[in-house]
Amino acid sequence: MRVAVADVGTNSSHLLIAEALPGQAAGFHVIDALKDRTRLGECLNERGEMTPEGEDRLASALTRFRELAAGAGVADVRVYATSALREAPNGAEVAERVRARTGLYPAVISGQREGELTYLGVMQAVELGEDNVLLDLGGGSLEFVRGDRTGSHDVLSLPLGAIRMTRAFPEKSVGGKSGARATAEAVAAHVGESLRPERERFAARPGTRFFLSSGTAEAAAEAIAQARGDLGNGVNGTRLTLDELRDLLNQMTRLRPQQRARVPGMERRADTILAALSVLHAALELLGASEVVVSEGALREGMLVEELRQFQSFSSGLSTRQRSVLATAERFGVNLSHAGQVAELSRQLFDALVEAGQNFHPEARSLLTAAAMLHESGQIVHQSSHHKHSAYLIRHAGLRGFGPHDIELMAQIARYHRRSLPKPSHTEFVALSSEDRALVARLAAILRVADGLDRAHTGLVQVVSLRQNPDWQLRVRGVTPLDLAGVTEKGDLWRREFGALNVIEV
Repeated sequence: MRVAVADVGTNSSHLLIAEALPGQAAGFHVIDALKDRTRLGECLNERGEMTPEGEDRLASALTRFRELAAGAGVADVRVYATSALREAPNGAEVAERVRARTGLYPAVISGQREGELTYLGVMQAVELGEDNVLLDLGGGSLEFVRGDRTGSHDVLSLPLGAIRMTRAFPEKSVGGKSGARATAEAVAAHVGESLRPERERFAARPGTRFFLSSGTAEAAAEAIAQARGDLGNGVNGTRLTLDELRDLLNQMTRLRPQQRARVPGMERRADTILAALSVLHAALELLGASEVVVSEGALREGMLVEELRQFQSFSSGLSTRQRSVLATAERFGVNLSHAGQVAELSRQLFDALVEAGQNFHPEARSLLTAAAMLHESGQIVHQSSHHKHSAYLIRHAGLRGFGPHDIELMAQIARYHRRSLPKPSHTEFVALSSEDRALVARLAAILRVADGLDRAHTGLVQVVSLRQNPDWQLRVRGVTPLDLAGVTEKGDLWRREFGALNVIEV
């Protein structure tokens, strides 16, 4: 299984394509990676809105990502956007227009979610202890994460990113001091003011290990390693003392931006490195750190691990015949991440309906899961009318463990996951018994809603609850505006089969 993920930051956007390693929990091998210096932080107007230039830069980057992923045999790219789109008042509109232009939807995630995923990525890159504090510096924000070897437990996101601080504290002469020194001190004071109220949450305790993840951290590690005379491979796991970070910061204050660019690791960060190092040094000093470890694992690695875990969790729960479905989905080039998410949402909705008193055939849940996994298999033939192509492929795929009658029901459930609802003019549907027609319509109604809930292909949506009083109240979390629009559009068959459906975001 191959997957592709991308994160859209304030300074740059990154693509990671990887292949799952068999027999290893969330293990992967990186096939390809691409970085695009989109610099979205430069493309905000006076109201903080993303400008057309920023939208064009993002669309261009995602187009390149999609093409590279397609060349590696990956049908879709999961894209998460952080501070720049998160804080832009028009971020949701930009994301939707970019999706229309590129086919990829940059789902905006919270600072909390960003910190959790980054910690997950760090867990795969370095050895953690019983108590760890991670600082992840981006262009727009700085995330603090406290956790242990099992995962993160506390996350704080502050607007202290490198580009943001560079803009807020431009280098200039203040009180006779050099412009660089005045900037470093002003940034440090601002960091202290912002972080001090939350200091105890992330302050050093006996045995606490501190970690850094970001391009700035890697650049600092490279510069310090060169100064030490270390010529190792890469910077992952490099230990830096707070004194070494202070000395590097002091060196940057003595150099003009053009000179900073000649320092190893600083070639592309000369314009922001002064503020970035000031932020990291001030924060670490306030928290009581004396040494930090640099991690090359970050947000996109965390995204990748989470996606693989979700898929492995899904696939581990399959029966023998459902494993045949999975193999068929892979053979037809199905987007397994999306298919697995839709299958999981379908099962959650099905279980909630059963709990609410709805009755189904004993095989209904298994048939729904299989149809959900294969509902987009027809795209290998053609995107247009792919629901009909999916039905054809299901009928003729040679699925093991299913009888002809089961296969026909699965084919028709998948056929009605989009476009037209079942109706008397459809000869194959009418050929079913009245009991089977009812089952197909009800299961297709569930599949349509589940598919709509992952319209953005983020894999973030979770069903919280489903109650009927008197309309169905579906409470979900993690939805994007595109998902809400998708479930509104595709809730038509549900309304016909079960009654009115209201979707509530929590």
